[in-house]
Amino acid sequence: MLLAGVPYIFLLCVAWGYFGAHVRELNTGEEVTVTEISGCAEGGAPMSGVIPYCSGEWRFDDGRTDRGSIEGDKAAEGDRIFAGDGFVYRSRSSLIWTMSVGGLFGVGLLAAAIALGVLYRLDTVRRRQKN
Repeated sequence: MLLAGVPYIFLLCVAWGYFGAHVRELNTGEEVTVTEISGCAEGGAPMSGVIPYCSGEWRFDDGRTDRGSIEGDKAAEGDRIFAGDGFVYRSRSSLIWTMSVGGLFGVGLLAAAIALGVLYRLDTVRRRQKN
């Protein structure tokens, strides 16, 4: 019976880490200004998994700068993006969208795990009744 809870604990730990990181980014990130774009790469076919991005540099409101890949639509100098220490998103809403899709996927996994647990329990009861 104890082993039946292991998948749920695993899913809880994964969800905690996934959402914890994104919530930290939402709390610590800020709207910044793109100061330089050094090039953009087009994405592949929609199902290829290749996401278009631009390499660039941005400036925080306190004056410090950072650089990296800005995923999503083409970015241009002067655009506002959502960034922080070690992360960058095209906008705050794209981070929220990423969290929402991850949450829906997690709820689906949890529902599947619960359904499998219930079906296993019903099958065990049915087998005991036959004997």
